[in-house]
Amino acid sequence: MVSSQHLAKNIVRGSLRPKEDEVVLISTYPHTIELAEQVALECQKAGADPALWLDTDGLFYGQFKNYSTESLHRVSGHCVGLLDYVDSYVWLNGPRDPSPMRTVPREKFAAMFEGEKAHYDKAFVKMPKNVAVAIGQVTRERAKTYGFNYARWQAMIEAATVVNPERLESHGKLVAGLLSQPVEVRVKADNGTKLKFRLAGAERKPYVHDGVISDEDLAVGTLASRAVDLPTGEVGIATVEDSANGTFVADVSVPIRGRLVEGLSWTFRNGKVTEFAAKKNVALAQTNWEEATGPKDMFGAVSFGLNPKALPGFLQNSIVSGTVGIGIGDNRDGGGANDSSYGFGAPLAHATVEIGGKTVIQDGAWTI
Repeated sequence: MVSSQHLAKNIVRGSLRPKEDEVVLISTYPHTIELAEQVALECQKAGADPALWLDTDGLFYGQFKNYSTESLHRVSGHCVGLLDYVDSYVWLNGPRDPSPMRTVPREKFAAMFEGEKAHYDKAFVKMPKNVAVAIGQVTRERAKTYGFNYARWQAMIEAATVVNPERLESHGKLVAGLLSQPVEVRVKADNGTKLKFRLAGAERKPYVHDGVISDEDLAVGTLASRAVDLPTGEVGIATVEDSANGTFVADVSVPIRGRLVEGLSWTFRNGKVTEFAAKKNVALAQTNWEEATGPKDMFGAVSFGLNPKALPGFLQNSIVSGTVGIGIGDNRDGGGANDSSYGFGAPLAHATVEIGGKTVIQDGAWTI
């Protein structure tokens, strides 16, 4: 098992790469406080200015009991205020137990999501760096809630975290080169997926998540390029929004609010969602759909997984090698035009993908 000290060094020195006096906020829960402390110490060694933000399960769920729907709809003064001076965030994730989410009224979750838009909008002005560390999500409580094998999940996260970043970078740049061309992409699978859409070319730049927020990443100028997940391994881009036609069907469940959305599917016509369905729990994928503003029903983005050690069926589906992710709604983080308070993505682990007429993924396995 990777020690907190070793992981913290990788987070700070390898991924975040803070400059002297860079203000870093480390968001933690009690079960990740040891790692948070080590991250803060590594920031100090790098000459940065760290601070810890402690949340708890009690406070997280307390907001839904103690605040009205109207209050939740208003953005937190803390969140928007922090962006006045915070340069970078390290997210250690929580809460520890997601099962109480099942009892929170949909309207309150929807209000919280809607209230976050002002925070998100301000982030596009400040453009902070972000490192999200998945180990904080790997808890026995979450595994029980979603029916995951805890030991297998933990082992996968540890293995996927130590994949050589140079390997991810090399493969990611190869794929990014293909995504930088103004060509058509076709995605198909035996589960009913048959989708085509176009890439914008030079006007939109793909992001490559290889575990390092490099100077090259910062120069791309999008939020997605200034962020990384650990474990990592993903390349993606905001697509031509009105170009999508056909159907996309996810073959991996999406965990949300203490339950699994299974068999999610979207049908598109000229980029617009004409059918939004799922085999199970579609309402969870539509939590703030009714309340959302902007082009919530427009095709937004595509991503591809690169990490050979990641496995589908947990929370880190977007990084699984050969997995295709499709997103609708807000896509500004990748340089897109959809400005919405709603966004949702879903994965397909066994797709065949053509980019510009060239097969790059065959039944979930890279051919390049």
